[in-house]
Amino acid sequence: MVNEKNLIADTLNHLLSLGADEVIAVDGGSKDGTCEIIMRDFPSVRCFETAYADRALQMNLGAFEAKSDIFLFVHADMRLPQNAVESIKDKIHIGFVGGGFKKRYSPANWIMNLYAFLQNAFYFGMMKCLVGSNAIFAARSAFDAEHGFPDVAFLEDLMFSECLSRRGQIAIIDQPVAVSSRRYFETGVIRQIVKNIRIMIGYKFFHEDLESLRERYKVISHGV
Repeated sequence: MVNEKNLIADTLNHLLSLGADEVIAVDGGSKDGTCEIIMRDFPSVRCFETAYADRALQMNLGAFEAKSDIFLFVHADMRLPQNAVESIKDKIHIGFVGGGFKKRYSPANWIMNLYAFLQNAFYFGMMKCLVGSNAIFAARSAFDAEHGFPDVAFLEDLMFSECLSRRGQIAIIDQPVAVSSRRYFETGVIRQIVKNIRIMIGYKFFHEDLESLRERYKVISHGV
């Protein structure tokens, strides 16, 4: 998370309501006092900071500091189903090495509902490809065996899920996680969807290098 002080209280209240054994927040160099809010208002939540925003670094730090045997990685603008913790534990206990949730967008129009359906059915359901908005979870043993998320600045979630799937079975939880659609409406729904598809095709089928894909993502995002 970075500069999410307007969301962080609701997010942490939501996560604490799920009954997780521990909740850890890792701030990526926010300038808006996000960490101060957490330390002041949420004494049961351990908060750590990195010098700059880097999701792989932030998630790996959170996992390193965790005491639990199962890790769940959540963005600040996501909401999980109320039985999420029990569902994850059940999947890990029957032998899955990790997995993720199907997703829906909130708020959403018919285009985004269709996009979520296609992602759930094909990209996630058939190909077992996970991104951060699927709320990735993993057994500590599998996470440690892969040495966590790769030290890259882009698509670290997708790369980690590929490594995870080679280590064992990936679980799909049907109850969807609610993902904020704010970026889609800020950028333009069609524009953002096309951007996402272009990046995934470039990575999965044309094996373009990560730096080129990252630069392309930035260019499309800013409409250059």
